[in-house]
Amino acid sequence: MCDVGAMGRRKSYDRDEVLVKAMKLFWAKGFEGTHLSELVEVTGVNRFGLYGEFGGKEGLFQQALDLYLRGTLDAYRETLDAKPHGIGNIQEYFRQMSYGDAYHGCLMINTLTEKDTIASDAFSAARDVYCEAHNLFLKNLRAAQASGELARDRDVDALANLLSTLDSGLSIHGIVSPSNSEKDAIAAQALRLLE
Repeated sequence: MCDVGAMGRRKSYDRDEVLVKAMKLFWAKGFEGTHLSELVEVTGVNRFGLYGEFGGKEGLFQQALDLYLRGTLDAYRETLDAKPHGIGNIQEYFRQMSYGDAYHGCLMINTLTEKDTIASDAFSAARDVYCEAHNLFLKNLRAAQASGELARDRDVDALANLLSTLDSGLSIHGIVSPSNSEKDAIAAQALRLLE
């Protein structure tokens, strides 16, 4: 005979929905600032469920971060890996960057700033996407140099570092002053260095 009591409970939640809700909370409050009780409240999943399904706060953060990073990487690739490569892709990327309502910065950048309080896997995942974005900036700069759009004597490695710094800096600036017109003015000044 089957022991009905030993059967597992059916989940009463959608896993992807839970990850999105957790991601938004971590995005707003950071890993350190988010408490398990808040995750229980926001996701509607009890502590046992969060540990059993996601590995608790740490596991849930990693999975929510991975979800965010996949979307972030897709956005970088969509703009910065469009053909033909060149300065136009870089300009378009910064033109599309936008501060929405209740802007909390970029979860990738926010995660990098929490290096000492998060698991090394989470930091590495965020760093890897940051580095891929950097490499896409570099790819466009090299293409611009090869086509004559950018002078041959320009240091494309230094320029790619500048663009990565601009990207992360604008993310942080938006937390302080979420003005898209300010963002556009800052980006325009920085991008003049590519002329």
